[in-house]
Amino acid sequence: MKTFYKNTDTSNKISMKIMEALKPFLFVKKVKKQETLVMEGDTCNKIYFVRSGAVKQYYIGDDGKEFIQNFYFEGNMAALYNCFLTQSPADAYLEAIEGTELWVLSYHNFQAISSAKPEFTNQLTICMSRMNANRINLLLMSDGLLRYQKFLEKEPEVTQRVPQYMIASYLGMSPETLSRIRKRMAVKKAA
Repeated sequence: MKTFYKNTDTSNKISMKIMEALKPFLFVKKVKKQETLVMEGDTCNKIYFVRSGAVKQYYIGDDGKEFIQNFYFEGNMAALYNCFLTQSPADAYLEAIEGTELWVLSYHNFQAISSAKPEFTNQLTICMSRMNANRINLLLMSDGLLRYQKFLEKEPEVTQRVPQYMIASYLGMSPETLSRIRKRMAVKKAA
């Protein structure tokens, strides 16, 4: 379990205590790059905990364009949590960005654990709420440069693992805009 925690101080990481309690209820799943875990319209019956690798959450707009809502890395819980809790059809996709190893919690086991230990559900809900609040706060920053700087502050290694066009989508801008921002930052740094 220790390999699951690289940056335990990040607000969307699951605590070691919770992961240890979950261990008997989890199974391991390995997925390849670009393998889909959840498709829009599927019933969300699993929560994924990223042990290694990376997963993206996205939806497809009416024009067929992909909009990235979240990235999940080591120590993150990857889930369409509201759809999971209500067992309603998925409103987005979960897909591996790179070869990924996951610990998987089924809805059945989630229900059993939640009945025995209601605080477990509270902890997962707090984790997802923090992650969603951080995401909303990032998007509300009107300046693209500020959004990119905050993103780099929180997840500096992401630029080495995720293509620039995905980062641009996540930040709500075009790849060209992100490229201009990166050039401006490089010029300022060199000066």
